[in-house]
Amino acid sequence: MALGVRVVLDVLGAAMTGWTLRAKQVAALRLDMRAITPLALAALTQAEVERVPVGYGNALVALAEFFHVAPAPDGTLRFAADLTRCDRVGWQMEGGTLIVEGSVGDYAGACMRGGEVSVQGSARDLAACEMTGGTLRIGANVGDFAASTLPGSMDGMRGGTLVVNGHAGARCADRMRRGTVVVHGDAGDFLGSRMVAGTVALGGRCAAHCGYGMRRGSVVFAGAAPSVAQTFVQGIAETPVFWQLLARNLAQHGGAFTDLAARPISRWLGDLAAGGKGELILAE
Repeated sequence: MALGVRVVLDVLGAAMTGWTLRAKQVAALRLDMRAITPLALAALTQAEVERVPVGYGNALVALAEFFHVAPAPDGTLRFAADLTRCDRVGWQMEGGTLIVEGSVGDYAGACMRGGEVSVQGSARDLAACEMTGGTLRIGANVGDFAASTLPGSMDGMRGGTLVVNGHAGARCADRMRRGTVVVHGDAGDFLGSRMVAGTVALGGRCAAHCGYGMRRGSVVFAGAAPSVAQTFVQGIAETPVFWQLLARNLAQHGGAFTDLAARPISRWLGDLAAGGKGELILAE
């Protein structure tokens, strides 16, 4: 991003106007909310915010068709509504704070570059896919392919932090290249599959094929030990300094990660079928 654009965004972020959006009605079709971000609305008047177009089926309609708009003194963009039928909430966000008092649809926080999105409910598929910065917090569960790739892409999450207080679906962190994913609950099949780099931490149980095809990166299991594939071998070298740094970083998320630094670990290196430089870390 050019320096001039970054300066403008920083100024807007420092003095941005907040908005509270309350649902008027449940949309008959899915809504595409990619245009509704804190920085995009920061310098607009209330009338201008109400006219911002959102995708509705194959048409564009004014935001005010579905939401009541009111200024918020805290500078945040808050949806006092359930957005289960709304996709791309927080899409390509670059700054500010977006709060959803309910659940969201697909692509929540996808391609985020900065800022924070907090969803108090659940998110559907492809949350945080191709994220490069910022923080996405999900209060309940996420669907499949969280922190992974957009359809047709090769690179998944490349930075930032995804925190899921509930469970994650299949292929979480597939093709992940960088960043941190923390899941307090369980995860579906193929957790961390085809990972290139980054850190995934799981507090609950993991389904089959964790780390399948991973090239590098770390997957930490703070809960039940997973079934480790035969293409992983147990590591012999001790890594006390690395583990203490990683464990203390994860401890800030609480739950099953609180006491990681005091727990012994075993490391399994692989996937040998894909180069063998990744690791599954089992906290005992």
